[in-house]
Amino acid sequence: MESALFAGDEAQMTLHLAAFAGEEVVGVASFYEEPFPWEDIKGYAYRLRGMATAPAYQRKAGIGTQILRAAWPLLRERGVSVVWCYARLEAVPFYEKNGFYRYKSAGIVEIPEVGAHEVCYYPLAKGTDRMGA
Repeated sequence: MESALFAGDEAQMTLHLAAFAGEEVVGVASFYEEPFPWEDIKGYAYRLRGMATAPAYQRKAGIGTQILRAAWPLLRERGVSVVWCYARLEAVPFYEKNGFYRYKSAGIVEIPEVGAHEVCYYPLAKGTDRMGA
């Protein structure tokens, strides 16, 4: 988790969230102001990047789900209508369980030095659901 540094981390509109167990950071996620890369989903978009959960808490404690649930009202207050991400293939079921849709029009996206991903998006505003699905 400590090695996830991205361009835009210091931007004023970037939202960083962390989950704690006592004083230990057990989950993180960052949300960046970034347009959805395809034209059929419009609106004020943020990109989710660097979502991670400590191995001892993965798939057990709902840390990732809690982070997403904490993010939604904060992003809605900013007027965000859609959150999107490049999801690792093994993480796609997690995102779908949390209300994300696969953006099937994008197909499988190869990210150099990282691997295969699918584009997923979460509609925060009406009218952005099921586009490109």
